[in-house]
Amino acid sequence: MPELSELENPEFIGWIRSQWGISIQTVRTDFQIQGSPERTLSRAVIQDSAGDLYLLEKFHPRKFRVRQNVARGLAFLNQNGLDQALPYRETAKGEFLPFFRENCFQISQFVRGTELERPQYLESSRMGESLARFLIQMKRASTGINALIPVEPFSIQKYIHTLMDRVRVHNPRIHGRYLPFLQFLETRFMDESRTLSPAFCHGDLHPLNVIWNRDRVKAVIDWEFSGFKPDIYDAANLVGCAGIEDPEGLGMPMVMTFIRSLKESAIISAKGWDLFPEYILALRFAWLSEWLRKNDGEMLELEARYMEILTGHMDELKRIWKIG
Repeated sequence: MPELSELENPEFIGWIRSQWGISIQTVRTDFQIQGSPERTLSRAVIQDSAGDLYLLEKFHPRKFRVRQNVARGLAFLNQNGLDQALPYRETAKGEFLPFFRENCFQISQFVRGTELERPQYLESSRMGESLARFLIQMKRASTGINALIPVEPFSIQKYIHTLMDRVRVHNPRIHGRYLPFLQFLETRFMDESRTLSPAFCHGDLHPLNVIWNRDRVKAVIDWEFSGFKPDIYDAANLVGCAGIEDPEGLGMPMVMTFIRSLKESAIISAKGWDLFPEYILALRFAWLSEWLRKNDGEMLELEARYMEILTGHMDELKRIWKIG
């Protein structure tokens, strides 16, 4: 039984052919689909009569605007030389998100990669270099993208305050556990970070959102949160995710090479680097929201312990990373 139930409907199969010119031969259930399944209603890998593989995704209508902007952005980046940004296929009418009945659908090339070995990847300098190269290339490829997609400023300050206000009401114990981290950010970060330079960002860059060819970035997926954010955003999120995998990873080859390569490229402002460790901490509040949504008590405590490590070692991290 395929996860995407429409694939059992001959009318839908014919609709796919009429929209994209793809004649579905089979549904491939033997491939693991990377990325978060929660961002779609359902998805499946399909194979056409020529043997080519595609990822077919179904979305609720309320996702149309976001997914349309993502599709336009990926097409722009790909056309400007960022091969790792896999574009969505347009229909015969030039649409990215046609509707079948009440839901909309997208199709992209399905790319197979090699398995990410966790936490061993933290030892890989080449992975860190490849991730940095991706961000450098994205910076160049995104020049002019603001004319194509909306520029909606992102406020990490507003996000954290709104989240913590809600947590205070609905989960006072968790609010008390995380309040010291908010207070730490209030001492400097909240005011200083308001003037960080904006840039186009992936929005959720971390090793599990990468399709790897051993130690090289083959493709980057899950662009739903892409848009204009502070220039340090993607780097901070990636390093933060490496650190919760293993706090020792903050000083291991993948992270160290990643940071060094980005610094040499000069794509991030001096102020961005000055606030880099604090921005890592700030972005962990988004993961707090995720663990609360999943009611994952184990991860809530692990996250709090990780944030304690970050707040207790800010100066040491700046010294190790040579950014202070």
